[in-house]
Amino acid sequence: QVCKLFHSIISGSTQLVYKIELHASYMEDGDNSSLDTVDRLNALREHNKAWNNLEWTHHDTVLMCEGHSWELSGGILAQSTTQNEISCVQLPCKVKGIPHKRWTVPLDFTVRDFTLDNSQDLLVLLELAGTFPNIACKIHLRNFSGEPHPCAAVPQIRHAPQSMRDDFLFLIQICGPHVAILFIDQGGAIPNSFLVWNWHTGHQKVHMRMLEFRSFAFMTEDLILAAILRSDEVPCLNVFSIAACDNPVTDLEEMPYTCELRFPEIKGEVKHMLIRSEPTPSWRPPANLAVPFYASRRDFIFVIALRVVTQYDIQEHTVLLVPLSTLLSQVKLSRDAPQRCIVWKDWGPKGSRMLCREPSETWVCYTYGMKFILGLRWKRGHEARVYDFNPYAARKHVKTKTDSSIPWTPLVRQASMNQQCHGFGEEVTTTLPGRVALVNLMQSKDGWETAMIGEDNIVMVQVRRVLVEIKINRLLLLSTLLPQSDARTYGYMAM
Repeated sequence: QVCKLFHSIISGSTQLVYKIELHASYMEDGDNSSLDTVDRLNALREHNKAWNNLEWTHHDTVLMCEGHSWELSGGILAQSTTQNEISCVQLPCKVKGIPHKRWTVPLDFTVRDFTLDNSQDLLVLLELAGTFPNIACKIHLRNFSGEPHPCAAVPQIRHAPQSMRDDFLFLIQICGPHVAILFIDQGGAIPNSFLVWNWHTGHQKVHMRMLEFRSFAFMTEDLILAAILRSDEVPCLNVFSIAACDNPVTDLEEMPYTCELRFPEIKGEVKHMLIRSEPTPSWRPPANLAVPFYASRRDFIFVIALRVVTQYDIQEHTVLLVPLSTLLSQVKLSRDAPQRCIVWKDWGPKGSRMLCREPSETWVCYTYGMKFILGLRWKRGHEARVYDFNPYAARKHVKTKTDSSIPWTPLVRQASMNQQCHGFGEEVTTTLPGRVALVNLMQSKDGWETAMIGEDNIVMVQVRRVLVEIKINRLLLLSTLLPQSDARTYGYMAM
């Protein structure tokens, strides 16, 4: 029940209504838009309607480049090319007035991996130099014109992990003044190296070297969430502060973490553990886009993908979805008790949602803000499930007995994992509220391999593979699936 006078006062103020609907939509007001409040409110309602009804105003395809790496961030789909360029596509959004745009960034070296932050006009590009065992990583800080970034006192940072090889993997994130990189040895013989630099000054802020460190994501400009796999096969989420890392860390017990959130007991061997969250906490849309609003960073979800090999070599995949608010509440409780350990039952059941799902381990941009997407394999990949953990939308914009036209349905109140997955040694039930919908993807004659998500769009991926057999004198020497060049495509649906 609402006081009629109070309701009439609020309803009569466009400014108040706009602020309330921004909050309920998990959006923030844009600083550089020329739209007045009425037009911003109308655009916000149109944007919400598009997500609630899963409606799209534009779709197109982008050819996949023959490069080593790609990125989807800040509404830009970027790819490295064999011509030492970064090919960029700005995905459009009619509701926000974001135009479609294509351009290339010329470079003078071969890119091994990269990431970007268009809010700071920043590309962080990795180049490998030298030969084993003397391979070094050059970290280039460039703008979107390919020039050394004017805000970087040291436009190239050099790091040489011990016994680095060409097949190392890299996780790279930018958050405000910080660039963080995890150097991963795929063989597992060499401890992973995690470093954070202030890219403005070139000063190193964090250096950790340990086998247990598997992945990370920024919670704030200072707090980092690390995926840790202890020697007893217990996955953990450790929160630590950049400001507290004064000395190099080579042992987990030396890690100055604030708190450690433990997973349920695992029955098996953890083969893969990855944290994903997008965008980073300090990201803002570039001023030149002049968007009327954008995704709020007051709360967003972290998606932790886990692959476990159980008995009889059965692989089980789960994703754990954890809001920032759940983590910060535990950080607050740990202020006076550093290295506080929180067992699963004390944080997970009420503060997260676990799903028995298998996200791609290659095309990992499957979360944005409060949403998570999973491409489905039936109907040749032309459908996907979208999960939304905005609590207001989960209550208001879902199917009911009186309105079955809405594509979203509420998630069950209590989700038990033990009937679907056998990789846990204890009862696992989670209750984070949310909603889920089945979305039809744009048609493609080759189908889609998986789907990714942005603030205003869904991006699909197709790398069709053909069976290639090599025979000599009718003896089969090789049978393998190779990508077919004419089917290496991205597609997107935009609002």
